[in-house]
Amino acid sequence: MPPNKTYLVTGVSSGLGQYLYENIPVALGLGRDNQEEIFEQARQASNLIILHSAFNPRRNIADYSLYVEDNLFLTKELLSLPHQKFIYFSSVDIYGPFKPYSFMKRCAEDMIKKSARDFLILRLSVILGPTIRKNSLTRLMEQEKLSLHSESVFNYILQSDILEAVMDEKITSQRGIYNFVTSENVGLAQLADRYDKEPSYGEFKYLTYLENSEEIINLYPHEQRTSLDVADLFVKSYYKQGV
Repeated sequence: MPPNKTYLVTGVSSGLGQYLYENIPVALGLGRDNQEEIFEQARQASNLIILHSAFNPRRNIADYSLYVEDNLFLTKELLSLPHQKFIYFSSVDIYGPFKPYSFMKRCAEDMIKKSARDFLILRLSVILGPTIRKNSLTRLMEQEKLSLHSESVFNYILQSDILEAVMDEKITSQRGIYNFVTSENVGLAQLADRYDKEPSYGEFKYLTYLENSEEIINLYPHEQRTSLDVADLFVKSYYKQGV
């Protein structure tokens, strides 16, 4: 990629977008309330690199037209900006059963493949880090009731792993669709044993369907790291608890 890059990060009010925006110097940060201003700055920027993490993950959808507007119209507008690279953070949930969330991710991927000047789509697994929303691991550690079944299975990565990747030109010079996952999954019951917790489980079973993606190359930078390794790193950092 050329020098003097300008990064535009979307979804900066929380989650991955917030983490990337806070850790990439002099990045443009796009939220719900500053779109006009940031788009104007982006149009004037040279060598624009778009890091698109904004997404409405709502499961209980009251208005499907608004759901589409949130998740696809913004992507279309971003694609209209003159850009050097468009990096989109998709999800490995694409490999699982049909759901509105995974369908919208797939639609955004197809839109980007058709319209981006140069693109990199990273299909991420479950993200852990300092700006994440509550999930089953944080609820487990904080001894809250879980909504998931004990047989749920996750693949974990860190926000810092993603930052490392988008700052690495060997990775960002790639074009196409790639997985971004650790080498082994981990079960929820295994995590409970690991951290000596006795949670109250729910009924919904979440599974990670990476066996459906064997033909997709993995760009995760730590080849030997497992999901349990990532969980340990997160717990040690976030809860100051050794394992």
